[in-house]
Amino acid sequence: MGEKLKVRIEFGEAKADFEGDVDEVIELTMKFLTQICPGLEVLQRIIYTPDVISLARGVEGLVEITQDGPILPPDLDVPARDAICLALLGAYLGKALGKLPRDSLSTRDLARIIGKARKTVSNEVPRLISDGLIERTTDGEYRLTTLGIRRTESLIGEYWK
Repeated sequence: MGEKLKVRIEFGEAKADFEGDVDEVIELTMKFLTQICPGLEVLQRIIYTPDVISLARGVEGLVEITQDGPILPPDLDVPARDAICLALLGAYLGKALGKLPRDSLSTRDLARIIGKARKTVSNEVPRLISDGLIERTTDGEYRLTTLGIRRTESLIGEYWK
């Protein structure tokens, strides 16, 4: 059985203690906070914050995270653009879950991961940048933007039903 998370919240006169698995405690905490701060519920509905756990569940079978970085199934038949986004989502998740040191990849790494020529990746990258889906890091690597995470999240449903 997994470890349990314990949380105690005090906000003015309102107090609450929650214990359980991480997802359960987060859900109870959000319910509590939306009761004492009704505006939080509205903000929660309009602000996109990537849900790492849901994303990880969604990419199961599409992306695997190894100590060497993300990998995609060799028989995955998707356009290079989508494969790049899936690989970068794997890097994002690997970093968010503490399994990888960074959330970005080089064009060389992307080409290896998606099984396409580096030139194919290099041709696709400027389009992904202009669409606002990826950005170049100061190290010359690439990572998904928040918009890129959101769009890639919607791709998952197309390829993995």
